[in-house]
Amino acid sequence: MTHFFEIMLIGLILGADSFSAALAMGSKSFSRKEALRFAFLSGLGEGIAASFGIFAGSEIITKFSKIDHWIAFLLLAGVSLHMAFEAFEEIKNRNKQEDKKEDFHSFGKILLVSLATSLDALGVGIGLGVKLEKTPELIAPYITSIAFWAFFLTIVGLNLAKVISKKFGEKFGAKILLASAAILLVMAFEMLKI
Repeated sequence: MTHFFEIMLIGLILGADSFSAALAMGSKSFSRKEALRFAFLSGLGEGIAASFGIFAGSEIITKFSKIDHWIAFLLLAGVSLHMAFEAFEEIKNRNKQEDKKEDFHSFGKILLVSLATSLDALGVGIGLGVKLEKTPELIAPYITSIAFWAFFLTIVGLNLAKVISKKFGEKFGAKILLASAAILLVMAFEMLKI
């Protein structure tokens, strides 16, 4: 029973980045298919990163860990700046775009954000690899929990952002997009502390 709570807690904690990113990026309208694709990529990214950390071992990852926070910073900062640019474009072209439906983020942008938010799972995976040497049967439950929570919290973050956008979007759409860009930028700087 102790293992169960620890497995769930680690997955939940690692999923927090996916939730924050989804909350920031969910201000644009999205379909169920786009939400599932984003959630799938988040879960897959977290699961693969944790698996890589567990199986690759500390020797390989230690070399990578010196720059992983910079990679995450650059990816999230780049997406944040792009979102800010989109917000300023929306403000500039407000009168022309009244009837235009705004598309959700590109596959490439979603992939970058999913990659950036999964880098912390890499470090956790190293620790788990060491911890689970004597209990390798727990590796699959840990990876499953990490991937599940990233998937689930991405869906929750997107839908919460959708509710906020519906309530305030028409009047504050560009400002919500700017706030979302700011959230991602804060996340980018937080990555430098890891």
